[in-house]
Amino acid sequence: MTLPERLNALVDEGIVLEKEIKEAKKKLDEIKATLTSTAYAEMENRNLKFLQIFGSSGHFNVVHKETFDIDNYKRLVEVLGEIALAKISRKEEIKYVTDSRFKAALIALFRGEYSGALTPEEALQGFELDDKTLKMVIKKLKGDYLKDKEVLESVGVKKECEEELDAIRLYKNYELVNRFCGELTADQIEQVKKSIFVEDGISVGLVYEN
Repeated sequence: MTLPERLNALVDEGIVLEKEIKEAKKKLDEIKATLTSTAYAEMENRNLKFLQIFGSSGHFNVVHKETFDIDNYKRLVEVLGEIALAKISRKEEIKYVTDSRFKAALIALFRGEYSGALTPEEALQGFELDDKTLKMVIKKLKGDYLKDKEVLESVGVKKECEEELDAIRLYKNYELVNRFCGELTADQIEQVKKSIFVEDGISVGLVYEN
């Protein structure tokens, strides 16, 4: 085969592969859209922020995400005082960068998604973990669904546990809110809510072994 013939063959092969990739991406986008809409409906029905859909070779993660912004920095400082000054920095382009734990507390406060009604120990009672394992797990829990799910899986918990993980998330949020905003009055809480903005989003992804 001459060089021009080889080049022509490579062009043809490249075109075929590009068409296959486009078709595969279109199909993948359709699959993800179906999984996302189905999972979102289930999450709304069960009042969950996280959900995993399992296949035989992996799983599909769906996680609620929030976009956080500060609308009124002055009012926020007036209400929260020194802690806001310490946890929020102002960049040159007038962009506020907030300490991650403080931001999580403000988001939970804004959305009312925090509760001390059920402790992590109580939420995990049904998993029959021995005292030593339970104490180790409790120390590692962060209130992040995917990370906490990995912690539970590492000690042999394989069953569905979305409700338990959501209860843990609410309690961890409660701890953060209580730490940073526990002494606020109801009026001050409303002032904080008026000073920030939280927008809902959703993050999805397929997870599998290579």
